[in-house]
Amino acid sequence: MFIRGIDVKALNKLVEELRRRSLWAERHSYSIRIIYNNLIVASLHIYPGFNEAVLRLYGDAVSDAYVQKVISEVLPRMLTGIKLRVVKVR
Repeated sequence: MFIRGIDVKALNKLVEELRRRSLWAERHSYSIRIIYNNLIVASLHIYPGFNEAVLRLYGDAVSDAYVQKVISEVLPRMLTGIKLRVVKVR
């Protein structure tokens, strides 16, 4: 099944891969809440019409660095053609 050009299975595989890398992830439509060490540390918002994903980081320097590293590695493999933009939220 495709939702506006992105295969739902690919989104679910993205969540599974994040979980394999010690990040708890919960998906709702195109948004993924990311939990690390029992704290919400980031959210990933995918905008297929713009071929963009925005990673919003809410954690400390350690969690931000880990989450950004994992997302930067996993996202291009799971959702080809989606450009990642990272925003630190204070």
